[in-house]
Amino acid sequence: MKLFLVLLVLISLLSVPVPVQALAFARWHTSMGSFTAELYDEIVPITANNFILLTNNGFYNNKIFHRVVAGFVIQDGCPYGTGFGGPGWTIQDEFSPLLNHNQSGTLAMARTSAPNSAGSQYYFTLAPTPGLNGNYAVFGKIIEGLENVLSIGLVPVDANNKPITPVNIYQLRMLDLRINSIYPDTTNVVCNPGEPLTFMVEAYASTAQLTYSWYVNDVLQNGQNDMVFDTVIPNHGVNLVRCNVSSSDSIAHNVEWNILSGVANSDNLNPAISTASLICYPNPFRHSLELKYTLKEGDDVSFEVFNLRGQKVKSYSPTRKAAGEWAESWDGTDYNGTPCPSGVYIVRMQAGANTIIRKSMLVRD
Repeated sequence: MKLFLVLLVLISLLSVPVPVQALAFARWHTSMGSFTAELYDEIVPITANNFILLTNNGFYNNKIFHRVVAGFVIQDGCPYGTGFGGPGWTIQDEFSPLLNHNQSGTLAMARTSAPNSAGSQYYFTLAPTPGLNGNYAVFGKIIEGLENVLSIGLVPVDANNKPITPVNIYQLRMLDLRINSIYPDTTNVVCNPGEPLTFMVEAYASTAQLTYSWYVNDVLQNGQNDMVFDTVIPNHGVNLVRCNVSSSDSIAHNVEWNILSGVANSDNLNPAISTASLICYPNPFRHSLELKYTLKEGDDVSFEVFNLRGQKVKSYSPTRKAAGEWAESWDGTDYNGTPCPSGVYIVRMQAGANTIIRKSMLVRD
């Protein structure tokens, strides 16, 4: 028991619980190579979505990095290449203690000395620059191609820190993969021996094909190829569960959970719900899926239905909050009332701070 507690403390010290919910991915194609960043629009939605809007409108294509300061930053986003232009508007500053400038490849918004003056210009750090924390809005970081960003930081510049030979941005585009939510949270999960666990990565793409690969202790789990994974952790001690979500748009993302199995009295750390339940029947169903559930006193409850592409097709929040047994139903239609096609659907119930996930099969006549 003492060994397990020591392992738990070590994991807690070594891991930094930065939320991974609502990740988008952007890729730069430049005259000095390509690189990719993840964007945190769950944490800083104003900043990240402003950048995504500009990117999707082609604003950043055929621009240059107009400012390069060795060992500090490379900067882009001026439509004139001078450092004095913007999109025609400014956005509110957003700062989060979860996001900082403590590593190379941090992506943040540039602005003037005035508050709330950021518009389209952004920069990448070339080294840890904690002195910028709390002054400039961080909204992403490099996850692939950092060596190319660092190489740009070494180009010769003139007296105004503008590269003598232009570093061209041929294209900046959003990749067709989005990670919307993770269950359970990727901070440490504690379970009892032999206890079944459910994991879910809510991902989707507009047109690209998504592939899910699930691993337990780096062993591929055959036949597990969708967004929900049910398993029993095989070993006492520390285990690793990993989901690799791969998009045909040349991007993949790993989600990892450290699982500590074999610790007694861990109910308060276990993501499984013990005071609420959800039964979906019949399964398969043709016309209506009954959702029978129990609540404890004061729980808010909501339901979301996803297809296996990670798209949310229906959601609703009953008004009942009293403890006891309740029932809802899903009629197999989407938000517009259009019948959903045959296939597997994921039902996610949120009861208070807890979550239950179930799979159901819709079979059309």
